[in-house]
Amino acid sequence: MEIHGKLLCEGLVKMGHEVTIISTKHPSNLDYEEKNGISINYLKNTVSGSKRKNWSRAGLNKFLELNDKRPFDIILSQQSSAYGFPRSLLKKSKIPLVTRVAGTQLDMLISVYNQTLNHKRGFFGLFNELLRTFYHYFLVELPLYHKSTELIVVSHHLADSLKKSYFVNQKKVNLIFHGTKTELFKPDERSRDSLRNKYNISTDSKVLLIASTVSRQKGFDLALKAFKRVFQEHPNARLLVVGEGDYLKDLKNFAYQLGMQNSVIFTGHVANEEMFRFYNASDIFLFPTLRVEGFPRVLIEAMSCRKPIVVSRIGGILSIIDDGKNGLLITPGNTDELINKITFLLENEGFADRLAGNAREQAVRLFSLEKMLEETIKVLEMAIVKAKEW
Repeated sequence: MEIHGKLLCEGLVKMGHEVTIISTKHPSNLDYEEKNGISINYLKNTVSGSKRKNWSRAGLNKFLELNDKRPFDIILSQQSSAYGFPRSLLKKSKIPLVTRVAGTQLDMLISVYNQTLNHKRGFFGLFNELLRTFYHYFLVELPLYHKSTELIVVSHHLADSLKKSYFVNQKKVNLIFHGTKTELFKPDERSRDSLRNKYNISTDSKVLLIASTVSRQKGFDLALKAFKRVFQEHPNARLLVVGEGDYLKDLKNFAYQLGMQNSVIFTGHVANEEMFRFYNASDIFLFPTLRVEGFPRVLIEAMSCRKPIVVSRIGGILSIIDDGKNGLLITPGNTDELINKITFLLENEGFADRLAGNAREQAVRLFSLEKMLEETIKVLEMAIVKAKEW
């Protein structure tokens, strides 16, 4: 399960609800397992982690099989997972469908376009993405959003997109921000010291951190370019790169080309429950993404750990960051702006500390796991009431 789904399902179980998951093929070919009170059904005749091959039919068949044994009260679709469920079935069974939207195919098309412009490559991939968008918009997303009883979006950007680009009735669009474990992601000097010791980083070094899936869209190359310039003025500085992805090998080569291989630390994959150590070990969190983000979890985790942030002005990020108050925004793809904002924070520690303090306060107030669960339950209950009126 991806992090949000895991936190949501475990939270619902702790609140006394029964949760059943229908998922794609398990990497070890399991049919079924229970984790932390959650029943998980894996579909062998699908591709692990992909909704492309046979997912729609297999997912619907498994739902019908399970529903015959014990009827469900509600269906919660993560993204477009339930696009194959016929409207007639939902109406006949009176089972409401709530779809959670963390991003759209239109946003993905814009992200690929931004990536293509920034890297001056991948024009054929852009054409393929255009064809994929045409298919998903008309055959997957548009019908799914309109047959859903209620919709959950994770940012103001997505709420606006569903209204303007998908023509959805705004009365059924509910804004619920991601939640995080603010009691885990919090300031912690002990973990700061221990992680710096692990990577031989001195206590007086300034540490910049970037963490995400390592892809071209996430702006890792921009962070490296900016860090090289910052390093010239701050030779004790270090850049921590956390994550794995298809761009990692090229990124490491790029670090060598820039002559920064001794100052950039590649950690590889880090489990989410260990990430608080890395946020705490850093001084500034960077997220110079080119992607039209829905609601990046890493931002609220860094904020919860009381870190100043420099991030791209794009997509759902504007629902999180108020420029100059709880973080600093840059134009996507603008390396000079990134350099200037990093330098400003390093040279104005009082201002950076105020940003970090505001970030922590907002994370606790708006982005707690408890708040997300409470608001999700309200939407699910509202959908159940609405379905009874069909």
